Amino acid sequence: MPADQPILAGRELHTYYGSSHILRGISIEIRAGETIGLMGRNGMGKTTLIRTLMGLVRPRRGQVLVDGVDATTWPTFRISQAGIAYVPEGRGIFASLSVAENLSIAERPGIDGSRAWTKERVLDLFPRLAQRIGNRGDQLSGGEQQMLAIARALLANPRLLILDEATEGLAPIIRDEIWRTIGLIRAAGIATLIVDKTVDAITALADRVVIIVKGEVAFEGSPATLKADPELMHRHLGV
Repeated sequence: MPADQPILAGRELHTYYGSSHILRGISIEIRAGETIGLMGRNGMGKTTLIRTLMGLVRPRRGQVLVDGVDATTWPTFRISQAGIAYVPEGRGIFASLSVAENLSIAERPGIDGSRAWTKERVLDLFPRLAQRIGNRGDQLSGGEQQMLAIARALLANPRLLILDEATEGLAPIIRDEIWRTIGLIRAAGIATLIVDKTVDAITALADRVVIIVKGEVAFEGSPATLKADPELMHRHLGV
């Protein structure tokens, strides 16, 4: 795979739900080792963008590229096999399976054969899961389910981890734990695309911030540039 190509990119994406034009020519790219914060108010197209990049929704126009190769028509599993892991907003864990079973079915080497992330390592990262190892998914709290979803994604040994609403609805102490974990994932060299409304946490971690307004990119730049423009932050993020 060419080193100069982004792992995942969208080029001029136009995505519709029925007659509703949701994405209006969005372009975005995530390169190896890069952390991007994807922000915007509710209903602006953030989740639709992720679903389009993951092949869960097809764009009417534009391209999805994986390592510079046109992946617009690839099924989601093929995008996943390219080393891209996705933790959806609803977490998507198997409610009737135990924590151990949820982890076991996800474990596989990365596309380069690496097994840097093992069951032991993710349980070290999330000691709470180790304590709940025999519990079913539906017996976990919301925070524990989110930890399990992230742990399961890491066991695929991805190059890129996409987190949609990483800390939505979680207690503050659990949110802090999730942000600490995302920091460790970033330090381990995994590229991350994070959708979240927590401006301070995103700007502390991200290399770049992308703000979407009504299906278009309204801002793209460094956290420092964003924080230097409080009027823009207030207008687009309500802070």
